[in-house]
Amino acid sequence: MRFRVLGPDSAGLSPTELRRLFRGQRLTAARRNRLGQCGRILALCGSRVVGLAAYERTERELRVGEVGIDPDSACGTDAIANGLLDALELACLAGGVRRLVLLPHAGIADVVLCGRGYTTIPQVAAGTWFEKHFV
Repeated sequence: MRFRVLGPDSAGLSPTELRRLFRGQRLTAARRNRLGQCGRILALCGSRVVGLAAYERTERELRVGEVGIDPDSACGTDAIANGLLDALELACLAGGVRRLVLLPHAGIADVVLCGRGYTTIPQVAAGTWFEKHFV
């Protein structure tokens, strides 16, 4: 598996790729627009895009608003999720931010996140967020 970091100025994924990565989820125009305006990390298995994490960086944190994973990939969903989290955590450390926040739409299994040291932040209206602090 390989990973590629894209800025908001780079070309987005095709509608077919987005449907495959976000299977069973509604991709509204606002959500597609948000995906196109964020930084993105792509996971590639061979030449096929099998994972995507869309994030925004602030002075204090890296906020991941969307994660899409191809459930039929030969690379395996856990490997894709863990690879994207490795890349996001590395981006935090390299960028000097000490908090990684995954918003409710991020879509990575709670078991994977808790096993990697993420804690939950329950929000009644918005759903549960996950965060990890780096020293």
